[in-house]
Amino acid sequence: MSARRALFVLSSDYGEYVTANLFSRGQPFARHFAVPAALAGALGAQTQEASVYSGVEELEAIVGRQQPHFVVFASGYLFAVNGLIAPDGLARLISQLRARDIAVATTDPWLRIWQLRPGARFTIHSVRLGAEDEASSRAMNQLRERLERDLASVPHLFAVPLPAQGGCCHSFFNPRFAAAAPAPGDRQYDDWMFVLSREDLAYLPPQRLLPALLDRIEEILVRPRNRVTLVGPRALQSALGAHAERPRLRLSSGMDFAQFEAAVRAASIVAYWNVLSASLLYCLYCGVPPIFFGRGHQTRVCDGLFEHAAEHVYRGRAPRVLDLAAPIEPDAGALAQQLGLRPWLEYLRAEYARAASPLEVIERLVAEPAR
Repeated sequence: MSARRALFVLSSDYGEYVTANLFSRGQPFARHFAVPAALAGALGAQTQEASVYSGVEELEAIVGRQQPHFVVFASGYLFAVNGLIAPDGLARLISQLRARDIAVATTDPWLRIWQLRPGARFTIHSVRLGAEDEASSRAMNQLRERLERDLASVPHLFAVPLPAQGGCCHSFFNPRFAAAAPAPGDRQYDDWMFVLSREDLAYLPPQRLLPALLDRIEEILVRPRNRVTLVGPRALQSALGAHAERPRLRLSSGMDFAQFEAAVRAASIVAYWNVLSASLLYCLYCGVPPIFFGRGHQTRVCDGLFEHAAEHVYRGRAPRVLDLAAPIEPDAGALAQQLGLRPWLEYLRAEYARAASPLEVIERLVAEPAR
């Protein structure tokens, strides 16, 4: 039997690539990514592993060329939100693939969470209104209900340990994902990385965020061994203005997939405002300690999502959220020790490592008849 071939269909979200990359790297099956134009620039040197699409017709052509045994749809709701695949088109494409004996799965981050959090709903907050946008919330919940029905029989892949939910959910861990971080003693510098998304920035009052962020960066850079990389939207870089002209401070809004992963892998510590960012899994796999300055925009979108993350993603040991306005320990190793981050990561990795390997998941799903 020839090697399995897997096709990963992404929408416009970096986190979708992280999950697909964790699932597929180093595994004994061929992989290919279908990406929209909005993500094409992030491919970097991986263009040979990817094709660009803008709708169902292009996806059908990619399937025809790649002849996959297994297709993973990295989203459900974002395909519709980003104008790539309407729900009708997604349901029709899944039926066509199954009719050709091609196994399908999804990694949509929202699908089936609602079954674990009864009563939860999408709540879309408007920065302009300073309150919930009721019309947007209603539309998103209608889309969610539609996708819950249409994708009810589609197996779900999770890069974190979650209940099987009647066999529909498959958690995985990839022991072949080789990305070892440098040992602390091998470092010439301690690299601090701050990761702030456009969505999180929208919910953070700039008059409070920027002074506190600058104060923390100043404290860190006082230690000559430290360097800081701030990954965030261009709006943040513009707001920093002349303060960005600091030695050992790098601002970036345009890293490709490989560059971002390499920056995380090389970091001594990574700071997030989102406890549910998919790229945090790179920290877990590479043993790089993360710290948190916020719960993130996603926890505002769905009631009880932080509690869900604490229970399942963090296995009952929720991350501590630090106060950005308070002074920070500028020695990354001392801060990690102070917060107990390395034992915490070791505990989480051991919990995740109980999950099936990606190849085991693929073979299981390819062998199962479509429900």
